[in-house]
Amino acid sequence: MGKDVITFPMPNLFMARKTGLVHVLTGDGNGKTTSAIGIAVRAAGRGMNAAFVQFLKGGLSSEVAVLEKIGITVVSRTKHCPRQREHEAELKGKGHVTFCRDCFAINGMDRLLVSAAFEKAKRMCSGGGYGLVVLDEIFWAMKEGLVGESDVLALINSRAPGCELVLTGRGATRAIEEAADYVTYVNKGKHPFDTGIISRCGIDY
Repeated sequence: MGKDVITFPMPNLFMARKTGLVHVLTGDGNGKTTSAIGIAVRAAGRGMNAAFVQFLKGGLSSEVAVLEKIGITVVSRTKHCPRQREHEAELKGKGHVTFCRDCFAINGMDRLLVSAAFEKAKRMCSGGGYGLVVLDEIFWAMKEGLVGESDVLALINSRAPGCELVLTGRGATRAIEEAADYVTYVNKGKHPFDTGIISRCGIDY
């Protein structure tokens, strides 16, 4: 005789979530973006419209294609490197990219790309069409002076009532932490980069 299977009725997601909350994932440890990806996948798994907006990333991260495949709106390619095509060819040929110095130096094109991505993010948060919006590495964009703290606070305050918001990156400010509902510090205990092991495709990006 088989065991009885207990089932629970699935509540209407959007009735259960009338108010979206704000998550801050910060600190110098590894895993902030990974955690945000997990939240986005979970939201998509429950039928929520989710968006993942990456700041200062060139679109080479391994998660992009998978997120798009499961229906998450991804805004990427917000970092311009003069050797972008070389990196893309290297990724196709070798399966990984050796990032260069220009990948991390801020240039004029980066300012335009980040500005456009942030404007999209504001519309996504305020328009009511998205149940979850992730702003990945937004604090890096703030640190580089491409987005102001006041702009991020205004985005938090102007989002639609049901919009859950996730902010990631090192260096979250006190004001943004105070405006958040979740604040999680991802701290480094040990990292292979300190021993000369570079970022590995499929694991670190």
